[in-house]
Amino acid sequence: MVLNIAFGAVILLGNLSVFLSIATRPQLRQQPMNLFIASLAITDIIMAAVVAPSYSLFCVGCLEYAVSKYCWFMEGSKDIALASSIYNLLAISYDRALAVYRPLQYPALMTRRRALIIIVVVWSLSLFLALIRNFWNHTLTGEELLAINHKYNVILLVVVLLIPCIVISVVNIKIIRTIRKQAHQVYAQAADNTISADGQTEMVRKWKGTIACAVVVFVFVVSWVPRISFNIRSVITTDLSSDALLHKLSIFFFIVQSSVNPFIYSFYRADIRRATFKLLSCNKLRS
Repeated sequence: MVLNIAFGAVILLGNLSVFLSIATRPQLRQQPMNLFIASLAITDIIMAAVVAPSYSLFCVGCLEYAVSKYCWFMEGSKDIALASSIYNLLAISYDRALAVYRPLQYPALMTRRRALIIIVVVWSLSLFLALIRNFWNHTLTGEELLAINHKYNVILLVVVLLIPCIVISVVNIKIIRTIRKQAHQVYAQAADNTISADGQTEMVRKWKGTIACAVVVFVFVVSWVPRISFNIRSVITTDLSSDALLHKLSIFFFIVQSSVNPFIYSFYRADIRRATFKLLSCNKLRS
């Protein structure tokens, strides 16, 4: 309980700062990548507000509490947070792939309007997946409910977990390799004085932004290993009574992952870091 509440507070404060920093700065809102980062921050805020302090405490394990009767709502919020996290990272990976492999066409291919459309699709799909489970949670009971949840978990394992995680990992590995090749080329051009200082600065800025997103993706994939293991176990057998600890660990690692995202962005992204400091400074002066 202490760990979950502590991480929940860190997730809420950190991601709220990132979201407000982007939302209150017009220059940051104009960049499509920052819109995806803000969307991911909303996902982590849901994680902090519902999953960390409630679902992980009252709906995972062998004890029943008075609020456990509302676990259908908490589980729905958990499904939304998990699905939107993966799909937001897919969107971020797609955005970074365009920026790296088609830099000249990137402004025309990834406009602010297209980024918003992708975000709407991400959240619509996440809400749809959560509402499906909630529908039969209110209409079915007993063995019938367990059977359909088992089949649905198999679908989620493939559609929401395995395939997206594989795609995200492969894309980001290729992006990192391409960035390293481009870095060697820029260093060679800099040594020959064939590239300007402004050009070097702009490339470094783009690389740091891309690397920040890649680091978030890899931390996410590593944090998902316990969850994927638990879901594979749920496909193999319906008796998960011996896997209560694995279930708790899978949720806990996901909570930890959500808490480190703001620090990764603040470390690699100078624009978000400066905006966050300005936001916190203004709030401190007003208080």
